[in-house]
Amino acid sequence: MNKTLRFVVSHTDVIVVCLFMLLSFAYVMFGIADGSDLPSHAQGAKNMLENNRLFESNFLMYFMVNLLTGFSGNLLLIKVALVVLIALSNTFKYVLVKNEFSQWFPLKQAKIASAALLFVFVIPVFYFMKIFGIFLNTNNMCFQYCVPNVWHNSTILCMMPFAILTFFLSVNQFKNYDKKRNKFIVLFVLLSTLIKPSFFFIYVIAYPLCMFVRFRFSKEFFHSLVPILIGCFCVLYEFFTIYNGSDDSGIAIRVLPLFTFGFWKSRILYFSVSMALPLFFVLIYRKEIEKDYEFWFILIMLVVALGISWCCYETGPRAYHGNFGWQVIAAMWFVYYYMIKIAMKMNHKIQYKNSGIVETSRESKLILYKLFMVLYSVHVFMGILYLIKYMVTKDMA
Repeated sequence: MNKTLRFVVSHTDVIVVCLFMLLSFAYVMFGIADGSDLPSHAQGAKNMLENNRLFESNFLMYFMVNLLTGFSGNLLLIKVALVVLIALSNTFKYVLVKNEFSQWFPLKQAKIASAALLFVFVIPVFYFMKIFGIFLNTNNMCFQYCVPNVWHNSTILCMMPFAILTFFLSVNQFKNYDKKRNKFIVLFVLLSTLIKPSFFFIYVIAYPLCMFVRFRFSKEFFHSLVPILIGCFCVLYEFFTIYNGSDDSGIAIRVLPLFTFGFWKSRILYFSVSMALPLFFVLIYRKEIEKDYEFWFILIMLVVALGISWCCYETGPRAYHGNFGWQVIAAMWFVYYYMIKIAMKMNHKIQYKNSGIVETSRESKLILYKLFMVLYSVHVFMGILYLIKYMVTKDMA
């Protein structure tokens, strides 16, 4: 009994996060019928079992749901299993970040920062402009913005913990290459890609490019291409099992629209709002991050993510699935993760270590840090507000 009590006390934060996620996603699954992808993904898992397609497309999440239900084919059990799987994925995401942050910060700060990353969002400026009679037709807080979190898509939620693990290990490879670590990267690339290939779409460019800059044409660089090759095989497998001629679905790449006013007319404002805080962060900490491989790694992933979302489209019945937009969410999450980590590390250095900074410079940096943290807190509040709005209105937009 004492052991159980000690375990509960020492892991209270994880238990609270897990219970919150279970309740939240249970409501999304059973209380929001048309405003979520979760019910359709549960039905998709059932269809894959019934049609003997358990290992087609990005199958891993659907396979795990069927496995958890003993391949019963019972839709209610599948929905419950999917809720549990997503809740555990988000909880795992919290634990991973908390453990990473606890290397640099006190545990309490690590918990708060990790919890904040579960909710952090953008400030949907145009949504609030309706109060002043501006943008009257803008009824969404999510769509068109580059957001770091969503609550309505099960595959990206299940994918993110493995994407985070891949990211953490990859950043460590930039510092000191390790063969054993490379094997784990292969594993997590495999798992994340088979759940949803969105993260790999941006990783496949950013990681080898950073590794090449770091190691040039060395054996470390060529070894780092192994997870890339594994991920490419997974994507090819998914491509040929999805676009297999069973319907008219396909992929189109269109670059010319980027050079038209019409393309940017509806995007530039949303893009500017979404990138306001990251730009402010870069202006504050540019000297601290300009030689950081992790910064360039994330920047390349973000640029690639945006390029894919602007240039790549699905055609046919899948044209409105938005499958070439999910990588932006993954990239933006890493942007917000990096911003809070660097800001807290720099503040810790200034306050608790002899950094050699003169008093006036120290004071100005502390003021800028506080300003950034206030703005970041507002973004977290907006994420909580968006979740409440989503729960109440049952509209994911």
